[in-house]
Amino acid sequence: MQVILMEPGKLGKTGDIVEVRSGYARNWLIPQGIATSATAANMKSLEARIRARQKIQAQEKATAEDLASRLNGVAIEMSVRAGEGKIYGAVTHADVAGALDQLGFDIDKRKLEMPKTVKEIGEYDIAYRAHPEVTIPMKLVVHAQKES
Repeated sequence: MQVILMEPGKLGKTGDIVEVRSGYARNWLIPQGIATSATAANMKSLEARIRARQKIQAQEKATAEDLASRLNGVAIEMSVRAGEGKIYGAVTHADVAGALDQLGFDIDKRKLEMPKTVKEIGEYDIAYRAHPEVTIPMKLVVHAQKES
């Protein structure tokens, strides 16, 4: 029996048409929502869903490219408590996201790529992966707070 996969898995990726035993399709794949039978109506529905998904992905990529053009060349400066070049604690993804939020950029901290834990004063190269195809390089400058 031919089925259209609705979820990625061992059999293939979403939208693939695969041949499986009819009992496996009727008793497991179709009731679990993993696949639907490969009829003409389901094929049309799948094609419409694929086109809609491609349109959404194109919009997300355009939004990410717009963010990349606005973030191009931005250096994030952070003042932290430190002693003799070492930071008390560490600069985290949340700290960097908060600093960018203060600059007017609303970003997801989980998409920040920091090469290592920032525990020393200095300059670091970081990146923000706004989209799977769009990575935005940035500079992080960490310096000691001035004691008052």
